[in-house]
Amino acid sequence: MSKKPKYDILLFIILMTLLFMPLLQGRFQLIPLKPLNGVTFEAEQPEFNLASYLSGDYAKQEEAFVGQHFGFREPVIRLYNQYLWDFYKKTYAHDVVAGKKGWLYTPESVSDYYGKEMRRWQPSPEAARQQYDREIRYMNRVRDILKENDVELLAFIAPEKSFLYPEYLPEEDRDTTTFNACAYFLHRFEECGFPCIDMTGWFEQMKDTVNYPLIPQTGAHWVFPAVYAADSLFRYMGDLKGIELPKLKIGKLHESDNHGADNDLEQLLNLSLPIRKRHGYSPTAEVTVESGTNSVKPKVLFVGNSFMWGITKQVPMREVFDDMEFWYYFSTAYSGEDLSETQPVVDLNLLEKLLDFDYIVWFTTGNQLNKGTNGFANSVMLTLGVDDSIRQAYIDQIADTLTYSYCTDTSHVSATGRTQCVPTTTDSVRRKDAIAILHNHPELIPELNAETLTTQNSNIPYAKVIKDIRKDSTWMAALEAQAFLRSATMNQMLHAEVDRIKASKPLYKDQSDEIRYSLQVQEEVRQRIGRIPNHEKLMESIREKAIKQNKPLDKAIEDDAIWITREKYGLDHCRLTDDPDAVIPIPSDYQLKN
Repeated sequence: MSKKPKYDILLFIILMTLLFMPLLQGRFQLIPLKPLNGVTFEAEQPEFNLASYLSGDYAKQEEAFVGQHFGFREPVIRLYNQYLWDFYKKTYAHDVVAGKKGWLYTPESVSDYYGKEMRRWQPSPEAARQQYDREIRYMNRVRDILKENDVELLAFIAPEKSFLYPEYLPEEDRDTTTFNACAYFLHRFEECGFPCIDMTGWFEQMKDTVNYPLIPQTGAHWVFPAVYAADSLFRYMGDLKGIELPKLKIGKLHESDNHGADNDLEQLLNLSLPIRKRHGYSPTAEVTVESGTNSVKPKVLFVGNSFMWGITKQVPMREVFDDMEFWYYFSTAYSGEDLSETQPVVDLNLLEKLLDFDYIVWFTTGNQLNKGTNGFANSVMLTLGVDDSIRQAYIDQIADTLTYSYCTDTSHVSATGRTQCVPTTTDSVRRKDAIAILHNHPELIPELNAETLTTQNSNIPYAKVIKDIRKDSTWMAALEAQAFLRSATMNQMLHAEVDRIKASKPLYKDQSDEIRYSLQVQEEVRQRIGRIPNHEKLMESIREKAIKQNKPLDKAIEDDAIWITREKYGLDHCRLTDDPDAVIPIPSDYQLKN
């Protein structure tokens, strides 16, 4: 037998393998592959039916699905992207602009440098100037109100890469009909004495004195240089209040072995090979905190953009501040240890939260100032500048002017056979839109449309009382004891205590017998928790409840122990929400301990 048939068989096997491997890989993911970076919108496999086939929708949906799920998609895309980059310095990544010598920028930063970013957000430079002036007035008035209540508000503008390293930008035409929003804000802040730190100017002076980029060649954010910015910020904060914050101590610089944060733009390109870095190493160093005998650890709120994450990852913030929160883009509130707890800002009691801190640092970047304060100045002015009742009245007025048409009734059919839409208005939609309109245009309230602002929310003194209570550990402990007796949250107890202050009623914190009683009853609960696992039938019932209520077994045991104890002493008749003035029924034979 000749060798030729063997070669033919081998070539056939290789050909079939190459033909079917992508199909098998797409179906079974036989070989684990590195996923592509960036945001992906998952395409669903369409369901075949004659109508979608004839209309062409099925073919489009199937094409999108196959294009997202074919075998070896990731390395094929990376290889194609590498070809585009190597030969044409071109990329299809919408969030990346290729500069000179392998430098990468965000589109917003490049657009801002060439004067085009304002056009994205403002109808005209004149309209932009009017909005900025109004928001700067709001920021000043808010600062005055906060300062009266021992809270410092300041602005911190992170460096903008395109202004820091313009020599590597791609060549574009400049729009000379606009003005630079960041420069305008800085000028106006300086005119009115609003405290502000501009990192771009400082980093411009600093960049020729270091042998590494202050913002990485292929990244959008600062990495280790964020530590220098934080050190300046903390010193400035101390000067504003005349106190001394703990100081940062920076160790010897050395090359970082973690190159994830300094190439976030490069990752979006999804290349096969890394881009050559031409301008020094990415540094790191040990950062420690030194506290002197006069050091004060304040409570701080940061409101701003992703540059803040660069600081939190490099600096041991919990050693500098007694407590801190970060409200990302004034949308999501990060709090707790390591900022791991999240909550929508819209769900917070904004009045109380703003007054609860010692400092509020509004954090932004130059290109984002084209949008103004991104809703921050408007929201805090509406919160601190006018009473809730006034704000709600204007929301109602705006809602009454809004009408919509929805096709809510399909029973009406015209002579042509088409369904007719019945005009209707929905209160929830109108109210939601009215809130958004007032948020975007607080000047609709006459008191907020003046050159000089003097109004403020009349509930501020009571929010200040809540802040003072929170600072008093003895008072807080008393309210925690009362919260147990009255089946209330701490927030409910705080508001109930302020209501009693306003009404000149006896305070919950002064009910010493109830507080001692609560501590003893809670001790009884803890003892009962320890005994419950020894009761087989009770444990079986608790396990069933835990499964039904989808809660951990330990929590279910605790809840059962609390319920049994509260039933024993009749405490369920003393719920705060039912009767704030309820007297706790301490049994006459109950021996209170000191």
